[in-house]
Amino acid sequence: MTIMSSTATLSSSSSVVNDSNTSEFDVEEEIEEVEKQLANLNRDAVLFVIDCSPSMMNDEDSPFKSAIRCASTVMMNKIITSNDTDLMGVMLFGTEKSQNALEKKHIYVLQTIDLPDIHRIIELNDIASGQIDFGQEYGNTSEEVPLGDVFWACNDLFNSLSSTTIKIKRIFLITDQDNPHETNSVLRSTAITRAKDLIESNIEINLFSVNKSDEEFNFDTFYSKIIPKDDFGDNLHFNTTKDFNVLLNQIMNKESPRRSLFSLPFRLFEGEGLTIGIRGFSTIVERTKPPYKLVHMRAETTRLAETKTKWICADTVQELMAEDMKYYFSYGGEKIIFTKEELTKIRDFGEKGLTLIGFKPTNALKYHYNIGHPYFIYPDEEQYEGSRRIFAALHKKMIEKDKIAICAAKIRNGTPFTFVALKAQPEILDENGLQIQPPGMNMISLPFADDLRPLPHQTEITPAPDTMVDFIKPIITNLQMKGGYNPSQFPNPYLNRFFSVLQDMALNKDIEPETSDATLPKYGAISKRAGEYIKVFNAEADHQSQEIYPSQDSESVVSNRASSRGSKSLASSQGSQADMSTLYETGKVSKATVVQLREFLNNVGIKPAKKKDELVQQVETYFSSLT
Repeated sequence: MTIMSSTATLSSSSSVVNDSNTSEFDVEEEIEEVEKQLANLNRDAVLFVIDCSPSMMNDEDSPFKSAIRCASTVMMNKIITSNDTDLMGVMLFGTEKSQNALEKKHIYVLQTIDLPDIHRIIELNDIASGQIDFGQEYGNTSEEVPLGDVFWACNDLFNSLSSTTIKIKRIFLITDQDNPHETNSVLRSTAITRAKDLIESNIEINLFSVNKSDEEFNFDTFYSKIIPKDDFGDNLHFNTTKDFNVLLNQIMNKESPRRSLFSLPFRLFEGEGLTIGIRGFSTIVERTKPPYKLVHMRAETTRLAETKTKWICADTVQELMAEDMKYYFSYGGEKIIFTKEELTKIRDFGEKGLTLIGFKPTNALKYHYNIGHPYFIYPDEEQYEGSRRIFAALHKKMIEKDKIAICAAKIRNGTPFTFVALKAQPEILDENGLQIQPPGMNMISLPFADDLRPLPHQTEITPAPDTMVDFIKPIITNLQMKGGYNPSQFPNPYLNRFFSVLQDMALNKDIEPETSDATLPKYGAISKRAGEYIKVFNAEADHQSQEIYPSQDSESVVSNRASSRGSKSLASSQGSQADMSTLYETGKVSKATVVQLREFLNNVGIKPAKKKDELVQQVETYFSSLT
């Protein structure tokens, strides 16, 4: 289905080039777009392999049910985030019934490796809730299931995938059996051989072990022989309890595959010809709602609409092709016209890569120098052999001497280079020897002279009285956040609500009236910890204000100031909301200007997007959520 969405007219066969708005020539591509392109080229396939032995199903809140619920949650997460490239499957072993291409006993392929969909999620939810009688449909057995057959069946499922873009293949093995085939050396040896075959085929095995009620899972008895560390030195074994939330947290931490944003040559001493390979990863990216898609609905049929733009010359009313278009910059009242090829040549600054310029003390790197997303870089042995060894030596010396490296970076062809600082970070382990922070380097973008902005002139600040400082100290002391701010504890409430409604609608459930918001202040805890100190502070503040404003009481001063400031903003906010509500009801939100859309979204507490169509979507979503 094709919809000719818009027709643009040009008075001549040229258009204005604006670096800030022309995505075709953006200096820095959006990280989200790059990640999406990488996801299409490096698709991920995950196979959940779940043990169904009696010990995994021994009570109502069994490890087996937790594992099934985790698989359902991961699948739902892929769907609601519009991850339409990654694949997922579910295999059970230890079942009475069998279903697999190799016809191996007690192995049941519940769901082949394919794109997630709602029907698969419903099936998993029905198993976890008991609506599907597991004993009757699949059954479980106390017989010993050859783990080598399980790995063989896994290999067969991955080999059946025909797509060449599936680069990441992983098995999530969930079991409480730490020593399979303890008395059968033949089966034990076969299992080890099959597991190594998987690893040689670039299929990664992640073990999520479950402790039994009477004993702890011992990784060293068997699985240490078949599960190595990954390319980053991370352990691929995760010991957990049968608790769903604990298991889910560990699985979700491993569910998102590491996809490098770029791969570059790192020229350490260009004149000497010493070059190593590095890969770059995004460390933090703002989570946004997935983009909506236009559909055409007729009766029971829903078809995806394709948006196309058609350029028309205003003078000749003829359709313009890409080769007819030129670009111009306004300079001194003249239109300086360029072809697309000329613009490309102007912006060509040589081959991509990272070039070392020199070193500076770490304290020379200021916090306000970071003008973009930082990257985490790691050696890439595939580009240049020996990269890991040289990178490790440089990493060690930079930490020892407390230095940062200053480099010129050109991440992609067609973009200008920029200066960056490389800051080495050491590996940090917890008390159990598990890695908290990996070793590597953070690549931080540095500003040019044109990027620096003057600070406002220093104004005289009247210091607070010592008594007020003394009164505020116990409040600050008692309201400290233990461990500091941990982003993982505070989901975005706006996104949380959006995905919750989306999930309920997809599963045909009643929409929950509200969702939890971890960002709201815990007033009860605040009152308990510092309530009395706050009362004393407020009383002293009133006393101080009466001394400063003797002709008025403090309450009237504060209220007058608040009302004078707030009345204008309130009137503006109410007017903005009323106008936007009218546009929404008449289906004309797109008629509003970008400034109006941004102002409205700021007033309702939503961070505005960058592009107008995304702003329109945000406004429409806001009003639709109110109905």
